[in-house]
Amino acid sequence: MLKELRRCCYTICLLLFLVTTGTLRFHRFAEGLQRRIHVSDDLNDVVDNEEDEQWGNKKEIANSKFDPPPNDVSKMSPKDVQAEMMKRVLGPVFGFVKLRLGTRRTPDTVSDIAKRWTNLARTGAIETKFIGVDLSTIMFTMEKGHDTKQLKEFLLEHEEAYEIKIGDQLFRRPGDPPFEEVFEKFQNEIEKNRHSEL
Repeated sequence: MLKELRRCCYTICLLLFLVTTGTLRFHRFAEGLQRRIHVSDDLNDVVDNEEDEQWGNKKEIANSKFDPPPNDVSKMSPKDVQAEMMKRVLGPVFGFVKLRLGTRRTPDTVSDIAKRWTNLARTGAIETKFIGVDLSTIMFTMEKGHDTKQLKEFLLEHEEAYEIKIGDQLFRRPGDPPFEEVFEKFQNEIEKNRHSEL
């Protein structure tokens, strides 16, 4: 019993010695709390090669002309009134994207496209959710309506998107015929192929 007590006493003394000399570094956490990192405000010697284009364009955005709404709307056509209203939309917006025809898609494929677009739009700071409706249509909802122009440009960059409908307005790439015409041609080709097979 005495041997065990001595051994325990020696062990405790050894541990206390190691702790006080800093070998075991139990006091390291307290040192970390006391350490301060100082970053100087003098950044003259820092080279930043990663300026993005938007930073350079801020002057252009700041100098853009103020575009007030027209005083007399009665002289405008309905399309002009809608276009004017779309410039100033601030609330939630929803719309539909017609997908390009000619590609066989499953519901899972459409869902994957919607998920990919949702994630890509988030990386571009556009808060939009895309939901597959059918094999050729995806619906989108936006919380901030003032991002509709960015969303339109974002969607038209993707090859899968053919036509975008926001309210009564349709958007597509220049030179593309309306979706209904393309759909009719596509259906006629399918019918011709069916009749030729018989």
